[in-house]
Amino acid sequence: MKRSLNIKKSATALALVAAILFSVFSMAFTASAASDTLTANVALNLRAAESASSSSLAVIPAGGSVTLLADSTNGWANINYNGKDGYASTEFLNKPNDSAVTMSGVTTAAVNLRSQKNTSSSVLIVVPKEQNVTVIDNSDAEWAKATYQGNTGYISKDYIRITFMLGNADSDNSAAVSATQSSETSAPAASSGFSYRSVTTSDLPNVYDSSRTDELTGGTGNAKWFVLNRSSAKLDAGETFVLAVYDNAVRVQLSDLSFSSSDKNIASVSSNGTVKGISGGTAVITAKHKYNGQSATCSVKVTGSIAPETQAPTQKPTQAATQKPTQKATQAPTQAPTQKPTTAVAETLSLNKSSDTVYVGCYGQIIATSNVTVTWSSSNTSVATVSSAGIVTGKSVGTATITAKTSTKTAKCKVSVINGNAVYISNTTVTTTAGKTTLLNAGSGVSWTSSNTAVATVSNGYVLAKKKGYAVITATTGKGANTCLVKVNGAAPIRFAYTSPNCAAKNQKVTLVAITDNKRTAVRFQVTEGDETRTVNATSKTADGNNYIWKGTTTFKTAGTHTVVAYSEYSSQWYTCADAQTTAFVVNTTDMTTTVCANRRASDDVIKLIATFEGFISNIYDDPITGDPTIGHGRVIFAGQQFYNGISKNEAYAYLVQTVNNDGYATKVNNFFVDNSVKFNQRQFDALVCFVYNCGTGPLSDSLLKAALLDCSDGSGSVTSYYITGSAVRIRKGPGTDYDIIRELAYGTTLKILSTSNSAWYQVQLNDGTKGYVSSSYIGKKTTGGKLDLNYINKQNLINNFCVYHHAAGSCIWGLFYRRIDEMEMFFYGDYSPCYGSYKYNISYTCKTNPSYHT
Repeated sequence: MKRSLNIKKSATALALVAAILFSVFSMAFTASAASDTLTANVALNLRAAESASSSSLAVIPAGGSVTLLADSTNGWANINYNGKDGYASTEFLNKPNDSAVTMSGVTTAAVNLRSQKNTSSSVLIVVPKEQNVTVIDNSDAEWAKATYQGNTGYISKDYIRITFMLGNADSDNSAAVSATQSSETSAPAASSGFSYRSVTTSDLPNVYDSSRTDELTGGTGNAKWFVLNRSSAKLDAGETFVLAVYDNAVRVQLSDLSFSSSDKNIASVSSNGTVKGISGGTAVITAKHKYNGQSATCSVKVTGSIAPETQAPTQKPTQAATQKPTQKATQAPTQAPTQKPTTAVAETLSLNKSSDTVYVGCYGQIIATSNVTVTWSSSNTSVATVSSAGIVTGKSVGTATITAKTSTKTAKCKVSVINGNAVYISNTTVTTTAGKTTLLNAGSGVSWTSSNTAVATVSNGYVLAKKKGYAVITATTGKGANTCLVKVNGAAPIRFAYTSPNCAAKNQKVTLVAITDNKRTAVRFQVTEGDETRTVNATSKTADGNNYIWKGTTTFKTAGTHTVVAYSEYSSQWYTCADAQTTAFVVNTTDMTTTVCANRRASDDVIKLIATFEGFISNIYDDPITGDPTIGHGRVIFAGQQFYNGISKNEAYAYLVQTVNNDGYATKVNNFFVDNSVKFNQRQFDALVCFVYNCGTGPLSDSLLKAALLDCSDGSGSVTSYYITGSAVRIRKGPGTDYDIIRELAYGTTLKILSTSNSAWYQVQLNDGTKGYVSSSYIGKKTTGGKLDLNYINKQNLINNFCVYHHAAGSCIWGLFYRRIDEMEMFFYGDYSPCYGSYKYNISYTCKTNPSYHT
């Protein structure tokens, strides 16, 4: 059975920060115990830098205990020993049994995995270069004990680089640092420039050869999977974005569409898909193909304008002044002031340009430099208007003089408005926060410029917001230009927030996690459980590069989805934002095997497995297979979306949790089973979430896979039927491929079983009386009238229709093949460890197009 695979991940909601102030309160911090420990194998120098030639800060004795401060890089571990921070070679460190550190290795050349610690012992397997292996023991001076593809043996340390990673992201493993931070009078701003990463498959895990695929091309040009560039968005009133629709099979943006809004008073949409926020509320935008009738929706939440971070706290004073002044002044001043007022400071005013050209419908920017407030005006508002920030909007062809004034100074700029707005751009306005990057799309052959690089820079459509203010981003081609007006607010008070475990049981300890920049002095969480709202203080703070990770803990008495909002303190005031809002998902029991028909959330085990499959890259890069902009643990960035570039591994994990929970993956799987009244357990749900994160949610609509997932009657019905589970399945004159073909049978063809004496080939009879033999692997059984329960699923039928999703552009991909088998092992056996081809269970599958791909 051959089938092309068309895959795309769904888009994430555009997170726009809305600063909400909260009352001031005091907070005490306590240090958490360090459990990310390692031991020195030999007497070892604590170095000042990642170099054997750097100065020695201390000597760690053999057996001495150290604390890992960050994931190791290039064979060096950043550690703390007796209060001193420094570096040590990973070759001479080992993980004790009670440590939360993850110890692994990467081969630096093709190397033998041997049965004993010597070169004369037998070779268990040859490990290729740049392969990840599990290191069990690193205490020997020359040999590391390791496991690869189910084989455990020894690798010479000349050919392996030992790596250490901090404990799981949901654990309080690192020591708290000082809770005191100096105050600043202005909101923090991003200081680093935009960084782009060029990668190949060798930069990612072994399974990447091509398991981490966000989109695999192939198929026809039909709009079989009708997808939007985003499924939800948050806007300010007046803000716009373009809702684009794609044929997922060939990566082509579709035309012949109609758009509609469920409430035009909240959000409007034009005929070309431009969505505009009108007033507060939520509206659903529907895109529909005019001819084939396919449609998709985007939920748009419109909020008020974003408040600047320097505004006063929202809480009013607790009481009014107790009394008015007791009396008026008893008499007029007896004499004139003894001296005259000092001389006023001379006003200054200058503009960065005296003339400018703006396209009709586009923006331009004139920057005024002055020591006092500047007012703006246009001599011809029908040609060009100007805002209080010097933003010019071209209205019609002509000229207008833009004037900037103070009380004593005047400066002018002549603006020519011309036709030529002939370039598509994904967003014409963006509101963002300092430190975030926004991806703009304007097609190929585009040159990009920013009108104010101090506020925002642009590189190949990636707009990095640097500090508060406005900038006009211009995309120019030989056909003309188009612009995007970017408003940058202060840095977000919370960068990421999530809860751990992702799916918790009642009364289980839940860790509340927030990540901020290093300007914040405290964090607290507002937790809502039913009618109760409580405050949970962050009791630990851990440095993570230029950021802090804050954690607090709580428990929940009731099952359900509970709201958690993080707040950070800055300059003695409290702030929150859209990125600070998360939820805690609580169930009565976290049993993995009991099936129920109710919504679930992904377990921590599957989220960590997805992270392993996807690998980690801190900076935005183009996927080596699909070309999709990607960051972190396989997070695809679509046009118009905002993200943090240069993220840490902790931030990538937080991003992955948000993506799995909020971007449709868990929701689509839940909807599939609940809408079809199917009972399912946690491990079955997790396997499907892992699958759609890799393949997109489109395959859930594939008739073959859908039928296989629904072939799970519990047997309480009264009618059992047999049918063909593949396409173009051959019925033969005898039990084997050597016998003549009678004809090919389509998927779903019903039949009777005459004999099962040959387990590989069943003798069957078709409805027209034709008798013959069909491979038993293509025969499914369905009992109608019973209840659907995945514990009763036709195992081989599901494996056959699930594992076919290892093809990319018509070719078999080993990485995809391994991942599908791992997901089936999770589904049927609850095994959450990657096998990379070391098959441990009875998952029998052979690819029909390339039989060399088999378990």
